[in-house]
This record gives sequence, C-alpha cells and structure tokens, in this order.
Amino acid sequence: MAKKGIKVKDIANELGLTSRQLIDRCRAEGIHVQNSITKLNPESERTVRSWFASAAPNGETSKRQKAEKPKTHF
Repeated sequence: MAKKGIKVKDIANELGLTSRQLIDRCRAEGIHVQNSITKLNPESERTVRSWFASAAPNGETSKRQKAEKPKTHF
C-alpha cells in the first residue's frame, strides 16, 4: 500500500524553494525527512506550508525575485 502524502521535492517546488532548503528546515524543526522523495504526512505538510505562508503566498514572491534578479555581463 502506498504511503499517502506529498513529496518534499514537490512541496519545495510549489513554495519556490530547493529540496535541500526544505529538508534542512524540516530537520531543524524536528520533522523526520530522509531525502527529497520522502512523503510528508498531512499534519507535517500543513506545518511546512504555514512556515512559508507569509513569505511566499502562492509562490508569487519567489517568482518575482527570480524575475528581478540583476543580470551581469562580462
């Protein structure tokens, strides 16, 4: 039977983060995550989303930051 939940890499992508950033935060907060394909249970998913809810609503902030990144020419 498949374990229900969302993969760390998928939620990180939705939030505009790298998998490593999300894994590090989860581990620091005491949520057991082995790697980017670890599935979060619904409670952990809600917790993770709440951490980033004010920082990036619907991922809009991260998209803007990428678009505003200054380009350097050499």
